[in-house]
Amino acid sequence: DSPPARAMREGRVVLTGPGDPEFDRWMRTREAEAPHNRPFREAVCSVLAVPLRARGTTLGVALAVRTAPREPYAVEDAVLAEELAGRAAVSVDNARRFARERSTALAIQRSLLPRDLPGQAAVEVAHRYLPSASAAGIGGDWFDVIPLSGSRVGLVVGDVVGHGIPSTATMGRLCTAVRTLADVDLPPDELLTHLDDLVTHLAAVGAREGDAEIAELGATCLYAVYDPVSRRLALAAAGHPAPALLLPDGSTRIVTMTAGPPLGVGGLPFEATELELPEGSVVALYTDGLVEDRDRDVDHATEEMC
Repeated sequence: DSPPARAMREGRVVLTGPGDPEFDRWMRTREAEAPHNRPFREAVCSVLAVPLRARGTTLGVALAVRTAPREPYAVEDAVLAEELAGRAAVSVDNARRFARERSTALAIQRSLLPRDLPGQAAVEVAHRYLPSASAAGIGGDWFDVIPLSGSRVGLVVGDVVGHGIPSTATMGRLCTAVRTLADVDLPPDELLTHLDDLVTHLAAVGAREGDAEIAELGATCLYAVYDPVSRRLALAAAGHPAPALLLPDGSTRIVTMTAGPPLGVGGLPFEATELELPEGSVVALYTDGLVEDRDRDVDHATEEMC
């Protein structure tokens, strides 16, 4: 066997060199495969193969080769290499776990978000969902479009605090709850009050069960109802950024409204805002990831968006 294969199979450091029968056989095999590398192989005086192990699993092998006239690797070199490989393996394993969790969270999130938005005779709806590629991971952002009676339409956008699978699962709960409450035909401020009660209840259950992530659950949400007959938009927000408005004359502004407390604070009222939209107006709902950045001020970024 080659030194890397032995290290992988046995899960231990392999220190070898010329004179070791297995090493010599390996070198002859390498020479047959690539004759042009013979000068380099003849100069090899020592090989160190170190398994990359993390959490009881061998992820790979690190191979170090030393050539003459330098001295062959010593036992002390093997000890140091094993320590460095152990640290590297943990980093590799963490990266793999992060990538796997991100992929799972993204798959769950996409399955919960609407794929085909319902057609509306008097309203055109477009959406764009672009998950973060940062180290923070996939968040709990969501949106929805809900057909209501009388040709009205409910527009939802929200953001669960945190990242990864827990926030994505919570996002699914809230998304379902909003649809259920919207079917009851509640006005925006009352719908958010019921949603706030749900988040508060989930956090309390998490605290009793010792689930720190659920116990600290929080979210923001904006719910709006547009009536194409009266051209009026009623909306309320729970700690969520106000939508941007593009009017037919080309002017833009942020809708003036009271943001209200985030979901999960409990016991505080939400205030609804109503405005009339001229025909041809565009209302843009978004999450804070669009304007929030560590390198720029949120207010300045919001102004740039408009």
